[in-house]
Amino acid sequence: MKLKYILLVVAAVVCMRTAAGQCLNFDGEDATSVGVYIKDIRSGEVMVDHNSGLSLTPASVMKVITTASALSVLNPDSCFSTPVVLRGSKGPSGTWSGDLVVRAVADPTLESNSFKNNLGFADRIVSALKAKGITRITGAVVVEGTLSDAGPLVQWEIEDVVWPYGAGLFAFNYRDNSATLYPNTGKTRPEVPGLKVTVRRQDGPNNLIRGVNSNNILVYTRNTKDTRWALDVSVPDPAAVFRAELKSKLSAAGITVGSKSAGAKGGETVLLRQKSPRFSEIMRSLMIHSDNLFAEGMLRSIAPDASRKAAIKREKELWATRGINTSCTLINDGSGLTRANRLSPRFIGDVLEWMAKSDKAALYASFFPKAGREGTLKNFLKDTRLEGRVALKTGSVSSVQCYAGYVLDDARRPTHVVVIMVNGFFCPRREVRRGAEDLLLKNF
Repeated sequence: MKLKYILLVVAAVVCMRTAAGQCLNFDGEDATSVGVYIKDIRSGEVMVDHNSGLSLTPASVMKVITTASALSVLNPDSCFSTPVVLRGSKGPSGTWSGDLVVRAVADPTLESNSFKNNLGFADRIVSALKAKGITRITGAVVVEGTLSDAGPLVQWEIEDVVWPYGAGLFAFNYRDNSATLYPNTGKTRPEVPGLKVTVRRQDGPNNLIRGVNSNNILVYTRNTKDTRWALDVSVPDPAAVFRAELKSKLSAAGITVGSKSAGAKGGETVLLRQKSPRFSEIMRSLMIHSDNLFAEGMLRSIAPDASRKAAIKREKELWATRGINTSCTLINDGSGLTRANRLSPRFIGDVLEWMAKSDKAALYASFFPKAGREGTLKNFLKDTRLEGRVALKTGSVSSVQCYAGYVLDDARRPTHVVVIMVNGFFCPRREVRRGAEDLLLKNF
């Protein structure tokens, strides 16, 4: 037992003292930016410190900071609440003289497939109107609400914007801000009004391009004939998708609605309030499934009436007031999709440690995928003694592989913080993953 302990200490010390050398032992590591920080929360011992002050691209490990920030300032049992109101006045024979108004609150979960028990927003509106005996609305379906910096971020790579994982956050979000596109017919499910699809033949893999907030999708493919061929894409205007779907459902229910808003005349009657899942459920989902849209939504919830820049400023100030050094951090989004983010392993480790000592430690730790069992960590450390005992958020984009989270005791309480960040590697990604697994198995 003593010999095993000595070997572990030697391995850790070697890793701590060779900042310019090997730590994960994969091919080409000497030419790669690697940062590792492992700390025993209980004793305060730093077990591994390898370039822990180096600011690196975190990819989706940014979600660790987003969820920690949101959870530490919000009530985890709170939720987004989207009011639907009738504005105007009730007329004769089931007529409503005015508009049907949805007040957007930047809820990223409306009709999301991640919460199938919470579907049916449009159906609830139809049912509520029928319950009031309304068969005609003289005005229009109006979606109100603005969000500064809405839509995909200009810092994101242009090739990411067209795909569902690159869907931007808007004041009103619907169906994960994505749709199924049939390129060779131009049709979508659900309907995406105004979308223009151009298909061009090319040899090689399929490729799609849509500019930020553009209605034009350019599809490059060999497959220009098959009308059944489909793929999922992000949409430029989720509110337009919702309005089209709701109007179709209203028509099917025998309720007519106009196309021109009646304006802000008359009083208001609350028809219903659409509640999202609890914030804690949203944060767990975004960590398990690495949902970028949810992450952007939770970042903005930190400063709901302000800009994204203001939310990030508040986030950094939050951790600075808790004694954590934020001077060498660059945060541009909540999801980590931008390559322009820069965090150090030490900064992430300090945030993880603070959360592990907070009154929300158990809840926060429960958000992380468990090694060998869940999400992007399903095959990591599988069939080893650390399966289920390590809980980590992964982050990966081109030449980036990162991990951050905890080692857990038998009661699922955090005992150690773990941060492993690799940028600019040249070997196959599996070698980096293997190096991270070997390091953890040597130390625990």
